[in-house]
Amino acid sequence: MAETPTILVADSSDDRRRDLGLALYEGGYEVINAVNGEEAIRFTAGLNPTLVIAHTGLDGVGPLNLYERVKATGLDVPPFLILYDDPAAIPEEIPEKDVYFLSSAELAPAKLLLQVRLLLLAREVGGELSDSIDVLYGDLTRIDIGDLLGVLQKFVISGHVLFSIGPEAGIWLKDGAVIASHWSGIRGRKAFNRVASLRGGSFVLNLESFDGDREIDVDLATLVNDAVEEKLELDELFRALPSLNSHVLLKMGEDFFSTEFTGIERQVLTAVEGAKNLADLIDRVPAQDLAAVQAIASLHERGILKIEELERHTYIVTDSTSDLLPSFARRHHITVVPLSVLFGSQVFKDGVDLQPDQFYRRLVQENKLPTTSPPSIGEFKETYSRLVGNGDIVSIHISQKLSDTPKRARDAVTQGREEFEKLREATGVGGKPVIHVVDSLQTTMGLGMMVILAERMAERGLTASEIVSRLEDHRKRYHLLFSVDTLEYLQKGGRIGKAQAMLGTLLGIKPILGLLNGEVGPVDKVRGGRNVIPKLISLFKQRVDPKRPVIVGVAHASAPKWGGKLKDAIAKNFKVVEFMESEIGPIVGTHVGPGTVGACMFQPTPEELEILGPEEQ
Repeated sequence: MAETPTILVADSSDDRRRDLGLALYEGGYEVINAVNGEEAIRFTAGLNPTLVIAHTGLDGVGPLNLYERVKATGLDVPPFLILYDDPAAIPEEIPEKDVYFLSSAELAPAKLLLQVRLLLLAREVGGELSDSIDVLYGDLTRIDIGDLLGVLQKFVISGHVLFSIGPEAGIWLKDGAVIASHWSGIRGRKAFNRVASLRGGSFVLNLESFDGDREIDVDLATLVNDAVEEKLELDELFRALPSLNSHVLLKMGEDFFSTEFTGIERQVLTAVEGAKNLADLIDRVPAQDLAAVQAIASLHERGILKIEELERHTYIVTDSTSDLLPSFARRHHITVVPLSVLFGSQVFKDGVDLQPDQFYRRLVQENKLPTTSPPSIGEFKETYSRLVGNGDIVSIHISQKLSDTPKRARDAVTQGREEFEKLREATGVGGKPVIHVVDSLQTTMGLGMMVILAERMAERGLTASEIVSRLEDHRKRYHLLFSVDTLEYLQKGGRIGKAQAMLGTLLGIKPILGLLNGEVGPVDKVRGGRNVIPKLISLFKQRVDPKRPVIVGVAHASAPKWGGKLKDAIAKNFKVVEFMESEIGPIVGTHVGPGTVGACMFQPTPEELEILGPEEQ
């Protein structure tokens, strides 16, 4: 690593202190030893170590007391990694973010070195660690993939990074170097370039070894630069081609068999038969995406490939409380109308010039809650005007009981009716324009799920009226539950009283809330953050059959660790056919605050699953 962090090992056991110190030293760290509590206090306050590793058997002063005494000096306190022999040494609640516990039973110094690297990495990238300190939960709104890989190289990380918004997209590293990548069934550089283009969404880093031969043997700077250049060229090519869900047909003219084709063009021609659409054709070509698309574009220009845009009859519109990533919405032809967030006199458009990470950083610094405002009638009219000439519209929005957004949308339909009819006539598309405004009775991940499923129905040929009919039936079977980390924002927003908030905070109460007929209401409560996820699982089991397939949305407010833990718990307890993940945005985040985590479950019938399930099904 470029810098040499200093680690204080405070342990009265000579053997353990020697073994840990040697492993850390060989891993590139400077090590300071303390044999008792007083030495540990003096060295921590005077030498400003990057990390303190302290054992609960330390003579004189226990590690938590050591932490408190250093904190009382007013100095910056480094993170503490506390080793214990007896699990009873772990308090029920660990209030400090930078205090971690790890069992010293059969502690392997080499494994500890990896965990130390991960702990220090978490502080640098703004991520959160699992209790076992072998999994890091992070978010790409705080760091882009190129910078993330640079930090992983700096900390000499070996492990597997999985990204939430790709189809089983991930990167494997060994000693900080990228050695393999995958994007669904695609491997190597082709997969890496796709992963490197991801924007937003969460990631999970597991300390696990790659089982296989090295697939990528290129330095990181070259890898990232090539991926960036490929993306820029691909964006230019895709602008000149029909959409990725277009059909591709082979046209063999009289001179087809006498034509000279390049090697990659032959790969394309071999892959055309059986390709479901343009995206699938690109997947099937072994060459990297840029070379494959260049070959497809050339064959298209020469008339050898015919690419037919699918006729689109229905457009899906939603609002920014759906918390869909902008890149995802664009890729799936979903139009998002933003709400506004007001910090005093400053006005921000949700998801446009204010992203979740920016919002939560500012929220914790403000004494007064920001206010929120629905889109104007004019914004809805402008949105509908762009689409209605070519097809019908299903506009799906946050619950009317939480926002005036659906009302503004309906008013826009009423006020713009004549204008919309003229636009439809001008395009020559038959029939009067149809615009349905749907009150989802949901928000955040519940609304986002409904919008994604509506878009699938539109892609699979259902009419606007059929989609609306199904959505109005589905919404009765959406179960959204969440828990807030602090009662502060519910109190500031007037949802609970000040005395109630203070008492709940003192007792460590974590309320479980839910959307009930479109309104937020109390469902249950637990004492202590560790009990939140087990309680959520128990409540979901009362609402859906764990043995039947479910579609699940998981969301968090600046709490990727808890989002990841909830996702893992749901995967273990339910038959999940699909996870959808998101970060709770500014509109809902204003009222629940950072640290909130929740999920929405929808259990489709077998017939509905045929229509709504992901393509892999």
